[in-house]
Amino acid sequence: MKRILTVACLVFGLLAALSFSLSSVNAQSGNPWNLFFYNNTEWTGSPMFSNTASALNFNWNGGSPAPNVPGTNWSLTATTQGFFNGATYQFQAIADDEVLVMIDNQIVIDTRGRNQVGKWQIVQYPLAAGNHNVEVFYRQFGGGSYLQVSWIISKPGPAPQPTAQPTSQPLPYPLAPASATSVTTQFGDYTPCIQKNIHQSNCFVQDGQWNSPNIGSIQMEPQITIWGNCSPADKDTRWTVNANTNPVETRSFRCSKTLAGWFPS
Repeated sequence: MKRILTVACLVFGLLAALSFSLSSVNAQSGNPWNLFFYNNTEWTGSPMFSNTASALNFNWNGGSPAPNVPGTNWSLTATTQGFFNGATYQFQAIADDEVLVMIDNQIVIDTRGRNQVGKWQIVQYPLAAGNHNVEVFYRQFGGGSYLQVSWIISKPGPAPQPTAQPTSQPLPYPLAPASATSVTTQFGDYTPCIQKNIHQSNCFVQDGQWNSPNIGSIQMEPQITIWGNCSPADKDTRWTVNANTNPVETRSFRCSKTLAGWFPS
């Protein structure tokens, strides 16, 4: 009977360990990564190409990573949400040139400006049981180009919530610019609208060109919240709007057809 109990305990322990191991694998590969490629190194503007992947393990060998994206001076964002057991995880990343890894908007790994090309970054990070958002920001300047990000459980058991990084840490998106006090574009002088805090359509002047926006299309826009001369190319620009919150608050903005500023998209 004692031998039977011993064997049963060993089998139960093996099954439990196997179940825990499988759940850690699922946390890493159970959900696809959403990939967005940019033809600049600051993750700004509209992505030139988007795709999905089951893991972050790429070697582009210095070439173009995606259609319409050059082999130099480009960037990538990769996002996923996965279930994590309550445990301490070992996150590891290696990149040429730079990589930033964030979990629930908290910085875990950051090689920006630190000259860590080709060097493994290994960090122990505790996570409470549940779903967590993982974001990876990669950028390539020139030469070789590769990226690998993964994680494993390093210490099973309940884990406390990690201490939030101070807001002085570099942000993945630039801070939103201050609103201008005076703006003039080919479609009118918008200074009165800024001063009165009224919709941009009240200051719109059609310039008569065949492809000029009309008053109806301007009236359909949300009111501009950040005034300043913008470009039609600014289709979707993401900025940090509040760096003192936890998590940091970011938002996407779109340039008005008046070219007089941005409104939340």
